Amino acid sequence: MQALILAAGYGRRLRPLTDTCPKSLVEVNGIPLLVNALNCISDRDVSEVLVVVGDKKDIIVSRIGHEYKGMKITYIENPRYRETNNVYSLWLAGNYIYDDVIMMECDLFYNRSLIDSIINSTGDCNILVSPFNPDTMDGTVVRVKEDNDVTELIIKRDQTPELYACTNMLYKTVNIYRFGKDFMTCKFMPAIDNYVKTQSVNSYYELVLGSLIYYRNDKIKAVVVEGSEWNEIDDINDLKRAEEKFR
Repeated sequence: MQALILAAGYGRRLRPLTDTCPKSLVEVNGIPLLVNALNCISDRDVSEVLVVVGDKKDIIVSRIGHEYKGMKITYIENPRYRETNNVYSLWLAGNYIYDDVIMMECDLFYNRSLIDSIINSTGDCNILVSPFNPDTMDGTVVRVKEDNDVTELIIKRDQTPELYACTNMLYKTVNIYRFGKDFMTCKFMPAIDNYVKTQSVNSYYELVLGSLIYYRNDKIKAVVVEGSEWNEIDDINDLKRAEEKFR
């Protein structure tokens, strides 16, 4: 199995911390985000970790190296990280993927148990989610049936007040996924390639994944975990919240 970590962003909302430190190495209680991610996936049958880097990439490579706890680390540079978004970082990784993949974004801090939850999932595409609380959560959400089938993915741009009026079976994405090899190489990455070449490089891979969910031709499952097990870190307030949560 491979892991893919998207870590190219420059963390504008975490300044001044990110003036000299890449966002992926911002620390929660002394532990850098990227180091926590690598610790969580180590000893989990992951042979290679693909890390998409951009801002201050040399600092990341120097800190992590090319091997970590028995896992090979392969760096993929996104030289356009200031003008593109995560769909472009994922597109750059396309030629490096040859196996089942755990994919995650690097602005997260979480418990190791989350990786155990997603790594044991059996769908073609598995999406780690938590029950949606509109008062404390923000960003992409999914609708889920009683059998944990994902029926719809809705990015922040397309969310309406009516959506928040009924949060039953509505879940927030954690931004950690497990993709089967065939789904990733034969469906998701070709769709990403088409989107980047014909639509936009400054957009989100969730839009592409949402289109595949709409077709309902694949086994796309939600893996539900508690919100107390993870924290997204976009700004200083998020960082303070994570430090308190994981103290």
